[in-house]
Amino acid sequence: MILLASCDQGSKPDSHEVVQFINPFDSINSLIKEDPGMSELYFERAILHYDNKDLTSSLSDVGRALKLDSSNAEYYLLLSNLKLLTKQSRESKDALLNAYKVDPLNIDVLLRLGELYMLVEEYESSFRYLNKALKIDIHSATAYRLKGFNYKYSGDTVNAVSSFQTAIEQDANDYDSYLQLGLLYSIPLKPVAIDYYNNALKVRPSSLEAMYAKAMHLQQVDQSRDAINIYNNMIDLNTAYFNAHYNKGFIYLEKLGQFDSAASAFTDAITNGPQDYFQAVYNRGLARERSKDFKRAEEDYRLALEMNPQFDPAAEGLTRLGK
Repeated sequence: MILLASCDQGSKPDSHEVVQFINPFDSINSLIKEDPGMSELYFERAILHYDNKDLTSSLSDVGRALKLDSSNAEYYLLLSNLKLLTKQSRESKDALLNAYKVDPLNIDVLLRLGELYMLVEEYESSFRYLNKALKIDIHSATAYRLKGFNYKYSGDTVNAVSSFQTAIEQDANDYDSYLQLGLLYSIPLKPVAIDYYNNALKVRPSSLEAMYAKAMHLQQVDQSRDAINIYNNMIDLNTAYFNAHYNKGFIYLEKLGQFDSAASAFTDAITNGPQDYFQAVYNRGLARERSKDFKRAEEDYRLALEMNPQFDPAAEGLTRLGK
């Protein structure tokens, strides 16, 4: 809440005019000073701290709010978020269960409990809360999406697909469900996977996650040039995305037989990838061996073995070169 002052040009503000606050904390602090017994004010300031990533101050204020009013589920929801962010998962769950006690029909609480139990692989408990949420709102895309994850993680692919499809029927912009359907249909390499990836990218056009999944599918069905185009788009967005460089190198090496391009792509993967990226170093050596650049191929195989002395393919590469 920001309080604004107003007066005619040339007039002097009188003692009854509202003080103007530029900083939202100034406003809320002033109100708390006037009425320190209002739980809503501490909650509002806790949210401001939360938005500013000051978790310690946010925890302190939501604690004050709960001391004044322990019957507000929204306070417990914020407390649960804060506990989760500070790696206190048990306390996060306790806060959610307290929220459920004070407001068992709060759909946000039910969805959060469903998600929490999904993350700790207690699927039966997760389904119980999600089904309660759906009794309140049968059109909740979030509930169907979370049920889809439950089914996926428990190995029930058929029901996972059904739940994700129901989620997008409720929300045509459900990015996560489109992506999951793409991934599930990519396992048997069904062409419809591409449609789901495209829909995910309509919702989030710059999603590197969706781009990578789509490119991997195209790579696996031998649409190599299309896959490379996507990897190039990803690199334009984030040159440090080393998997895109690596996969380009793999396609040039194994699918297209363009060994110089493969070596260049693997060099980019090494530059942007993790330290001791011996797989990329070995593959660059293999590309150089196939282009008959035996001296540099030997250097790469030896470097790969320095990084990982147990990496047999590099030792076999040296044997092929007579070293």
